[in-house]
Amino acid sequence: MEAYGEYLTADDLVLRAQQGDESAAEQVLALFSPLAQNLAGRFYMPSCDPEDVYQVALIGLWRAVQCFDPQRKAGFAAFARVCIRRQILSELKRAQRWAAPSVSLSEGGDGRSWLEQVPDPRQNLYEQLSERETAQRRREFLATRLSPLEAQVVALYRQHLTYREIAARIGCSPKAVDNALARIKRKAYRHTCESR
Repeated sequence: MEAYGEYLTADDLVLRAQQGDESAAEQVLALFSPLAQNLAGRFYMPSCDPEDVYQVALIGLWRAVQCFDPQRKAGFAAFARVCIRRQILSELKRAQRWAAPSVSLSEGGDGRSWLEQVPDPRQNLYEQLSERETAQRRREFLATRLSPLEAQVVALYRQHLTYREIAARIGCSPKAVDNALARIKRKAYRHTCESR
């Protein structure tokens, strides 16, 4: 390994940073910020500046500093690359969840999700009734446009069963359950887009 600063390797600097040495932490961040910049430049986040992606990459770098274990026989540079990349991908997934309309398949006993049951004092009566009608149309859609397998999967999914538990009860593979849920979500998404 290359030696940095006072003849310390990157791994040694990281270990010192983990022990609270602020100077070592600053050196690690200075040494590996070009790596974070390089990895951040390969990703595009909708409605985000490139600087925001770089900040996410720096968060990944700092997490790499905190979690690095030299006993695992991987150098810090390789570990940091993985951590930075995963941090950016996690943020991309999170951003996509907020950007795309979501359809919840989990509902309470009376057919409404817990969020639908909590009254919002900021809404007027018209908005509350409109939301309830939308939820009712969604339930009707799920009841009328699903195949028998999809209906069984949704019913068991609402009971918070795992894919394996659902598959065991229905008599199919967990992959078939996963595929059925994906089809249900696609149908619900299309229905949501059509009804706007």
